[in-house]
Amino acid sequence: MFDMLSFTQRAAGVATASVLAAAPLAATASADRSGPLYFRAGTLSCAIDAVGSVGCDLASPARMTVKLAGDEVAIPFEVSQVVIDSAETPAHPGFAPGAYTLPGGNPGIDEVATGSDMWGPKLAYAGARCGVGFHGSFFCTSKGHSFGWYASAIAAS
Repeated sequence: MFDMLSFTQRAAGVATASVLAAAPLAATASADRSGPLYFRAGTLSCAIDAVGSVGCDLASPARMTVKLAGDEVAIPFEVSQVVIDSAETPAHPGFAPGAYTLPGGNPGIDEVATGSDMWGPKLAYAGARCGVGFHGSFFCTSKGHSFGWYASAIAAS
């Protein structure tokens, strides 16, 4: 027979354990910083600067679509970088190879994460949010715009 009180107590225990498990990550990543936060998620090397601009270098070029005026517009070439750098424009291709990659490589997102969920690590810095999603997908949002990467394709808005 289903016992609602027992179920609620177990759910509260799981939620509390999840919060406590994430606390060390949050304390480590939330240290005061004034410069960019660099990280790697799969094959993307990314950085978020102190004003929330986000950029990622892709290890391999990918197809990209950008949502403009409600329509999905395909970029007519494969991109090697994606950037959110303005509230006035959607996420878009970047053209500064390696700009978001540290010499020797970026630390893994799990090393700088401010939290996680069932899909993977997440981080928040300077108003931007990025994280690993379902089946290793990756997303970032900032300045009212976003992009998502999955299976060698990027969807931006």
